[in-house]
Amino acid sequence: MFKEYCNHDVAVYGGYLQDNAKILKSASGGIATALSENIILNGGVVVGVTYSNDFYKAEYTVVNNLNDLDKLKGSKYVETDKNDIYSKVKDLLDEDKKVLFFGLPCVVGALYTYLGCRYDNLITCELVCHGATLKKVHADYILYLEKKFKSKIIDFSLRYKENGWTPSYLYAKFENGKVFKKLLFKTEYWYAFSILAKKSCYDCKFKGNNRQADIMLGDFWGATESDEFWNKFGVSVVFAETKKGDEFLNSTNAIKLFKTTFEKAVLNNQMVIKSRQIEGDSDKFYNNLINKGLFYAVKHQPSFLGRVANVLLFIFPDSFKQKVVGFIKKVIKR
Repeated sequence: MFKEYCNHDVAVYGGYLQDNAKILKSASGGIATALSENIILNGGVVVGVTYSNDFYKAEYTVVNNLNDLDKLKGSKYVETDKNDIYSKVKDLLDEDKKVLFFGLPCVVGALYTYLGCRYDNLITCELVCHGATLKKVHADYILYLEKKFKSKIIDFSLRYKENGWTPSYLYAKFENGKVFKKLLFKTEYWYAFSILAKKSCYDCKFKGNNRQADIMLGDFWGATESDEFWNKFGVSVVFAETKKGDEFLNSTNAIKLFKTTFEKAVLNNQMVIKSRQIEGDSDKFYNNLINKGLFYAVKHQPSFLGRVANVLLFIFPDSFKQKVVGFIKKVIKR
C-alpha cells in the first residue's frame, strides 16, 4: 500500500521507555525522554519546545541538565516561537557540543537550511505532524482558564494521562491549588486545532520521502494488546531515517524497541506521508477567531463533536476507525 515510501528508512520500530512512571509523564511511549537523558548524560544538550513562564506561548529552549527535561515533555499543538534558536544550535555545534534537536519536520528542514550542512555532532528528531494551530488559539484558552479560576496557571498539558495512554486530557494547575481536567477532544482548543492550521500545512513539503531528520517519533496509533510492543501506558512509533539515527536509538538500554513494518506503522499514522486536509469552513473560523476570539469562533461553527469526529477519522483511518466512532458515541450518549 505504501511501497513508494517503504525504502526511506533504515528501520521502523514500535517501542517505549522501560520506566512506566516516566511514560505516564510523556505524551506517547517516552522514547523522546530516554533519548534526551542519553544525550545529556553523555555531555550533550537537548533543544526542544517548552511553554513560556506565563504559559501564554510555546517557544524553543536549550536544556543541558536532567532536572529541566520535564519542561520539554508533552505535545504542543500550536505555532512555536523560534527566536534565535537556529543560531544558538550552530554555536553549540561549532563548539563541538553534541546536540539533540526536536522539532516538526518543517522546523528540522529549516534548521538544516540554516546550517548549510549536516554536522556529525547533531542528531535531529522530527515529530509526526498533523499541523500546528495558531498562537491565538492557545493564548485565548489560557486566558479563559485563568479568568475562570481567578488564578495564574503553573502547569499545563494537552496530553495528560489519567490512567493510561488514552484518552488524553487537557490539564491545568493553578497557583491557588485548583486543577482543571477535561477530555482533550471535547475542548474548544482541540476543535480549533482540528479545523485550523497554517496554510503551508495543507501542502506540506516534508511528507513521504522528503522527511529530513535522523529519527521520526509519534504515537503508535492502531497498536493493540496483541502487538509485542504494546504498553498500556503509551507506545511510540519510531522511524530510524538514517544510520546515525538508528545507532543512537540503539545506544541506550532505557528503551525497548521492536522492529515492525513501514506499512503497519503508517496505516494509522498517515500524517507521515500525507498533508492534512481542509476541514469545514476554516476561513469563517479564522475570521471569527481573529476578530471575536476562540470561543465565539467555536460557538458559531456547526456540529462541534461531529466535525472533530470527521477529523479524527481522517487522521486515524481504517482499523482504528471503529474504535474512534465507538468512543465518541459513548461520550455523546453520556
